[in-house]
Amino acid sequence: MGASRNKDKGKSCSERAATVLDACLPRDATLWVGLSGGRDSVVLLHICKTLLPGRLAALHVHHGLSPNADAWADFCVTLCRDWQIPLTITRVTVARKSREGMEAAARAARHAAFHASGARYLALAHHRHDQAETLLFNLCRGAGIKGAAAMTAQREMAGVTLLRPLLTVSAAAIALYAETEKLVWVEDESNADEDFRRNFLRHRILPELARHFPAVETTLARAAGHFAEADALLAEYAAEDDRRVQDCLAPFLALSPSRQANWLRYRLVRQRWRMPETAALAEALRQLAATRNLAGTRFELRLPEGSVRVWQGRFHFVPHLAETPQARDWDGATPCAWAGGCLRLQPAFGKGLSAARLAGKRLEIRLRQGGEHLALTPRRPRRPLKKLLQETGIPPWQRARQPLLYCENELIACPGIGVAATWQCPPDAPGWWPVWEQELPLNRFLDSWFLSGASVCV
Repeated sequence: MGASRNKDKGKSCSERAATVLDACLPRDATLWVGLSGGRDSVVLLHICKTLLPGRLAALHVHHGLSPNADAWADFCVTLCRDWQIPLTITRVTVARKSREGMEAAARAARHAAFHASGARYLALAHHRHDQAETLLFNLCRGAGIKGAAAMTAQREMAGVTLLRPLLTVSAAAIALYAETEKLVWVEDESNADEDFRRNFLRHRILPELARHFPAVETTLARAAGHFAEADALLAEYAAEDDRRVQDCLAPFLALSPSRQANWLRYRLVRQRWRMPETAALAEALRQLAATRNLAGTRFELRLPEGSVRVWQGRFHFVPHLAETPQARDWDGATPCAWAGGCLRLQPAFGKGLSAARLAGKRLEIRLRQGGEHLALTPRRPRRPLKKLLQETGIPPWQRARQPLLYCENELIACPGIGVAATWQCPPDAPGWWPVWEQELPLNRFLDSWFLSGASVCV
């Protein structure tokens, strides 16, 4: 009887994983599995190998933090070769002195690698014990409802759908599955280091709680599910309010204080920015509530990733620049990264820069120095660029980043403002329209931030 019951527990891993995959994975899609080499990820890969033959790939993220990191990568290579599963190994650089701590920096680097892998669906091996641990960890950090919701079985992240097929499976059931299937894996020595806060919760706090509350793992995971429902409801309210607000201050101020805070958090999540401290958010809302002159309101909430500003009655979410852009030559043929955005020449007809006049010439991109003038209309005097920027309604912080196009040492265009009259193309001729997109595509940002070295496919 006992052996039969154990066999059923082992099977539940596959059955529960199949339930998630059937619901979330399209029938013709390839599933990538995050493979650290540890027991949980090896179990997940083994289950998926059985459930999805021929539709599987694995991704190993090499953090380079442990002296055993190369050995773990070699283990994954051998395992995937034996199981005939394609494997990609991606090396990342982890910011060891991150303000958020080593664990958070490593997680951010992994997420960047997930995005850069090209995977559309990626399965991770988090289980029910991890869920309980995450809930406790987030509550200890003072998280709100979103943090208390912990992890979900399915989550969209920058174009990648993360799946957690084992999220309702206990750690004991995973251990039994590994034993029953005679699987081998590697051990990460850092998992025993209680200086890491998650390890302290895992080895000290949760076992002590389990002594007094035997079902604590299950009940904490169930509580996370309740919080997730509440978070989903708040997201629905925020999306409804967002359709009304549309980044405008007046309809924002018409919301109740709770809905104002909820909408602002919603917008920060869309920006992929961290939440402000509770006191900072309360002060920001107090300042906004005291607004009397909507058009003249100047407001700024500074966050690690950027600033929330109000200017001319509208909210603006302005990312911080890693560095001030420097003047550079540009052939105009390929897009050029500039001040957190992307500068390009868009084909046009009857407007923009004259394609004939630009042929064979190189452009130069510069920042404003002050004193520039531009004539946008033939036979009219040149006007100060500063005035043109103000009249167009370009915010002050954007003016400081504004790219200016020069050719033969002459200012010929200012994206968002216009083209110098002497360089404009005739109405019946091809031209090039300068466009400055304010945000880089996310993958380029993530690649430049976290990834180093090339991916190795085996």
